[in-house]
Amino acid sequence: MEPQAEKTPHVTPEQYLVRSPFLAWRVIEGEAVIISPQERELHSLNEVGTTIWRLADGSRTLRQIALELSQTYEITPEEVLPDVLAFAQEMVEKGVAFLFDHPTSEDEVEERGMN
Repeated sequence: MEPQAEKTPHVTPEQYLVRSPFLAWRVIEGEAVIISPQERELHSLNEVGTTIWRLADGSRTLRQIALELSQTYEITPEEVLPDVLAFAQEMVEKGVAFLFDHPTSEDEVEERGMN
C-alpha cells in the first residue's frame, strides 16, 4: 500500500465530495484550473475532471456524480465509478476537496474552518 493511501480514509460511492471554499478556480477552454493560495500550487484538470469538479458541490454522492457522467459521456455508471472514486481520493489528498457522509455545502466547510 502506498503511504498516501494510509493517510486518507477509504473513499466510498455514498460519500459527498465538496470543493474547498478556500481556493480560487476557473474554467478556461473547458478545463478547470484550481489555485491553492496557501500551498501556492496550481492544479489543472482535464475535461472529465472538470465535470466532476463542477458537480462537487456537496449535494451529490460520488455514485450520483458517476451517474451524471455516464449520461454525459455515454458509458455505464459502473465503468466510470472507479475513476470518480480515484479522482475524489486524489482531490482530498491534495487538500482541495473534502469528503462527507452527508450532504455538506462549501459554506458549511468554511464555517467549520476546515482547510
